[in-house]
Amino acid sequence: MRKTGFVLVQSLMIFYFSFYAQAGTAVIDRIVAMVNGEIITLSELERFKSLVYMGTPEKPGSAEINRRLLDQIIDKRIIKQEAKKLEIKVSKRDVDMAIEDILARNKITLKALQENLVKEGATLEEYRGLLEAEIIQSQVLSHQIQSRITITDKDIEEYYEKNIKPKEKPGTRVRIQQILLLIPKESTPEKIAEIEKSAAEIREIIAAGENFGKMAVTYSQGPAARMGGDLGYFHKGELLPAIEKTAFSMEKEQLSHVIRTPVGFHIIKVLDKDTTEQDRSWKDHEDEIKMILYNQEFEKSYMEWLQGLKEKSYIEINL
Repeated sequence: MRKTGFVLVQSLMIFYFSFYAQAGTAVIDRIVAMVNGEIITLSELERFKSLVYMGTPEKPGSAEINRRLLDQIIDKRIIKQEAKKLEIKVSKRDVDMAIEDILARNKITLKALQENLVKEGATLEEYRGLLEAEIIQSQVLSHQIQSRITITDKDIEEYYEKNIKPKEKPGTRVRIQQILLLIPKESTPEKIAEIEKSAAEIREIIAAGENFGKMAVTYSQGPAARMGGDLGYFHKGELLPAIEKTAFSMEKEQLSHVIRTPVGFHIIKVLDKDTTEQDRSWKDHEDEIKMILYNQEFEKSYMEWLQGLKEKSYIEINL
């Protein structure tokens, strides 16, 4: 589900990696898009890119990447405009609580936060503005989409009968979340070491208390990344050997070490370990199926809703 904590993940990661990032270079400003009369500048796009790729050795500069990032900014701008129409507002206390949560998660003081923001050329007020925008977006999505989604027992049972029961097996199974950083073909040893280091840093953040699902949405390049990396249940013989060996040796809620396979570097978390031997029913999968159906409906409803807003908006792109 999309909650305030979920949409704040980018802000949380932006802060964490600000300890390691270098200041960006200045750009010549120009208008790259117009959204219902509001302009988006090249410098805004470059700042957004720096935040998204903060902590990475090189920031991608291809036209395709820039266009994708600009599309994200446009989507956020449209949602913010919709919030204004709905008279959705965020109080100072809401932002204060978000700041307090960030300080607690990262185990730092407000002074340390301000100092690191200064290093990135930003102020606390600008950072508060970013958090406010993310909270507003969360409230808009909750108001317009989340509150309208209903998953019934009948929906869950039908999904089970069609998608799970035909493949159901007895015996121990594990339900895992995964974060996967792929190793591109023909990668040099230096590149592979760099990817492994990134995986280790991500694991360290999760071990320190960050939500696994949030990190998967942000960083995973594997299946189900947009759903928090939840891959569902597996029996023995259904996973890569190295993943299987680790997953079946772990306890529920346990976090793995970084696992190397021919595909890339994996971090997994065991969400559930089911040792039921007798026949199962849809009830044994209720939470799992409900989440799958909810995410499917949310994604469908969100895309339709956003597309509807775009069709009623005036958008001009000059990138």
